[in-house]
Formats: sequence, structure tokens, C-alpha cells
Amino acid sequence: MKTIESNLKSSIIEAQHFEMGDLYFFENLVISEIHEGKHLCLETANDYLIAISEFYGNKKPFGYISNRVNSFSIEPLDFPVFVGMLENLKEFLTITYKHADEMNAGVEKLFCPITYEKSDSLHDGFISVNEKILEIQ
Repeated sequence: MKTIESNLKSSIIEAQHFEMGDLYFFENLVISEIHEGKHLCLETANDYLIAISEFYGNKKPFGYISNRVNSFSIEPLDFPVFVGMLENLKEFLTITYKHADEMNAGVEKLFCPITYEKSDSLHDGFISVNEKILEIQ
């Protein structure tokens, strides 16, 4: 389910749309929806990283949810660099809807230097990440 079509829609503080995909900003987390067929790596994620850094700054802890409503590829070796560029990123969660996405998330988890979880529910994933961020603050 897309974020904009979910019961979370009314809690979106800001939405930003890029060639790579869409970002939905909430108080304690951002939800990303990469567009169909895109490849996420350091070069293609630059706009994303800038937007996230500008929204949360470099002090406020936040979480990141990858809502995999589309099929796309990602460079898992870039995970440590992404996290290093977003030093206040504390939680990462992937919402998977297909078995292949779940398998890919399992591989990505191996390269992610922070907590990386999976869920099959956008609502449940949102609650989980939000609660964990609130515990940190």
C-alpha cells in the first residue's frame, strides 16, 4: 500500500518527489517509495540524502522506512555510506510485499550498520519505528 493511500496520510508533514522516488516526512521518521525499475546507489540517492538531512538536521534521531511498493534495485555495499551520511538515522525498516523483496531485504540487512528490520505491514512498521525513535529521544 502506498503511503499516500494509507491511514498515515493525515500525519504526513511534508512530501517531496524526485526522479528516484518519493519521500514522506513524519515527525520521527521518513518513508521512501522508490519508483519502478530504478537503481538506488550513492549517485542516484544524492537528492534523497540532501532532503532527509535538511528535514531532520544532524541532531534529531529519526527512522527510515523503505516502502517497497515497486520493484527496484539497490547497491547494498552503499548502506554503510548512507548511514554515515545520516548520522542521526537510528532505525531502518523495509516493508516487503513480495517474497523476492523479502529475500533482497535479508541480503541488505547484512550490510546495514544499524538496526534493520522487516515488516509486511506499513501501519505496523510505522508504529514499530516510531516507538523506537521515541524511546531514544
